[in-house]
Amino acid sequence: MKPPAVDVCFTPQEIRPVEVAVVVDVLRATSTIVQALAVAYPRVVCCNSVATARELRAPGRVLAGESACVRVPDFELGNSPAAMATAVRRGEELVLATTNGSPAVVEAARAAERVLIGSLLNLRAVLAAVPTDARVAIVCSGTNGRPALEDVYVAGRLVAALSGVPSDAARVAERVASGYGAPLEPLAASEDATHLRATGQERDIAWCARESVLEVAPEVWSIEDGAAVVGPQRSGAGGRGGLHAERPVDRLGSGQ
Repeated sequence: MKPPAVDVCFTPQEIRPVEVAVVVDVLRATSTIVQALAVAYPRVVCCNSVATARELRAPGRVLAGESACVRVPDFELGNSPAAMATAVRRGEELVLATTNGSPAVVEAARAAERVLIGSLLNLRAVLAAVPTDARVAIVCSGTNGRPALEDVYVAGRLVAALSGVPSDAARVAERVASGYGAPLEPLAASEDATHLRATGQERDIAWCARESVLEVAPEVWSIEDGAAVVGPQRSGAGGRGGLHAERPVDRLGSGQ
């Protein structure tokens, strides 16, 4: 039996080998990655742990991220896309370590031939970057190993816009998305939104609910030692109707 062309992984634990993976962590890691590239960080190094991020500290690198939803004390920045939009860029690489999103990017990069980063902020751009003839898995980062409403909602929006036969999981996500009239509804109703409000970070909820306001389609360039380097979609990479990109082979640089 031919496998479905569009699948959804409700948590990173469900990732299987696939041609293209689109990682989604709406509140907030993938929104932060998209926002960081939009404000001219050339690269974002996604880490599987806070410890890995600390090991990568070097001149020219800015450490950002959270633990239990709040900024890691010795990091320069947190995991806020709203703050990222207004902060002065401090280096050439943003090193990001979050509870769910950045490890999901690393895991997807180990399984997929190509990994794109999706959010509501860049919904139109990431859809344009997905090749029309590829098997696609939308990977929801979830929260602590469980599905997250806001991620499933965006996965469902992606499924509805992509051509190809959906899996049962993709159909479930699409039905979830169809139950909401506006993006802010599922984001604001989610458990993660409750944690953001409790920690005084509710501004990020509305910020992440803005749809297709950034024309950035981040993709993983390389992966090594628990970190995945993410940058803008490379020239000639296969978007809808285009050719497939070759597997990136760059190595982590010095950060300078």
